Amino acid sequence: MRPEWHGVLVLDKPKGLSSTEAVEKIKRLLKVRKAGHGGTLDPFATGVLPICLGKATKIAQFILEGDKLYEGTFELGVVTDTYDLTGEVVERHPVPPLKPEEIERVMQELVGVIEQVPPPYSAAKYQGQPLYRWTRKGIKVQKEPKRVEVLEFRLRALELPQVHFEVYCSKGTYVRSLVHTVGERLGCGATLTALRRLRKGPFTIEEALSLEEVEKRLKEGHLAEKILSPEKALEFIPAVVISDPMAHKIRHGVPLALNVLGQLIRLQKVPRRPRVPWLRLVTENGELVAVTYYPERLSGDGWAEMLRVFVS
Repeated sequence: MRPEWHGVLVLDKPKGLSSTEAVEKIKRLLKVRKAGHGGTLDPFATGVLPICLGKATKIAQFILEGDKLYEGTFELGVVTDTYDLTGEVVERHPVPPLKPEEIERVMQELVGVIEQVPPPYSAAKYQGQPLYRWTRKGIKVQKEPKRVEVLEFRLRALELPQVHFEVYCSKGTYVRSLVHTVGERLGCGATLTALRRLRKGPFTIEEALSLEEVEKRLKEGHLAEKILSPEKALEFIPAVVISDPMAHKIRHGVPLALNVLGQLIRLQKVPRRPRVPWLRLVTENGELVAVTYYPERLSGDGWAEMLRVFVS
């Protein structure tokens, strides 16, 4: 009898596979019917790809929202139609003898909340179809810019025309668009040539397994210890302990008053974690009951909004 997998597997996605193809490989390997990833990686990119298996697909929404940390390389003097090395070269320019501080200055201009237009070859949707399909048909679509946040954008090494960088950014940020903008502002163009995701939300490259490692551990019977339970995977969200009777009520649709939630937060001294807007409700035994928003105020009228309730 094959085991049932319910949890989060952190995969080190290899180059050349789309995120969907990587998920399909894991589904076939583990013989699971239901699985989904926690944030798309382009086929040529590698690194952290959290995959939710079985019942853990219910927590994918919280994993998708996590910030991202990348390391990568871009080449100055070259512009492609996809903004990365997978596209066709559309421009070539001489590269001036740039100093590290000149490139760093442009990078710092992009740190903060910015408006970013998705690249023409991307999965961003227009009238129900991804942009890359419109672009392949020769139809130019100008999507509205989207607000994203770049928390850090650092130069790691300079070997002209190659620039090695690290970027820490919010969900929805296109790194190749950042690189394209850097190239425009430097006046010589730039194209992303390598990208590796080191972190997605709470999941890091250190805990990620390659496809080969997944297969090896599966054969040897050691894969289970690398599958994070939904409870474990959500430990990055601050927790409030509630009583069993309260847990029973929440699971049966009885609303939780905001002032009651606020009292519990104050009594248990539960901090608001930066960039994590949620709160876990757990029983004294550590059983996950629900995820709700961390209230803006700890007193007042109203009801807590349950984003996800977990049946015992």
